[in-house]
Amino acid sequence: MMNCVSFPVMSRRRPDPDPVAVALQRLTEAFAARSMQTVLRLDLTMPQFRALRTIWRLDRVNGRDLARALGVTPAAIVLVCDQLQNRGYVERVRDETDRRVWYFQPTATAREAFQGMSDQVRARLGPALARLTATEREHLTRTLTALADALGADATGQSGEVDAG
Repeated sequence: MMNCVSFPVMSRRRPDPDPVAVALQRLTEAFAARSMQTVLRLDLTMPQFRALRTIWRLDRVNGRDLARALGVTPAAIVLVCDQLQNRGYVERVRDETDRRVWYFQPTATAREAFQGMSDQVRARLGPALARLTATEREHLTRTLTALADALGADATGQSGEVDAG
């Protein structure tokens, strides 16, 4: 008879990830598909989408401020906004007091697309948020705001650099 030696089975499973990170990833993925549908429908690259979303949120922005918000050069903004203008999503408007300054603003087509996407998000979140108590909503707001601040997101939701190509 042979002696059998048993060895513990080594699991290749990674340790359980942080449950907060998992929850945030699930939430992000739940909305990413809807956002991607809008991007595909508008036929935009991700840099174009980010630029257009920022213009929509700010409503009217000059090229220098838009470049700063997106972390790119003003020259890159000109290229992206030329493409957005050619597609009918952005229009250039001259400053009334300083004729050297131009602003980018969303067209009615862009406003409708982003308002529709915003309405979808609110409609989807509404029932879930309604189940939270006022205190839970306050805590959630503070926590998400602190997380966004820690990640460096500004008021437009932008963070990090983007290739404007």
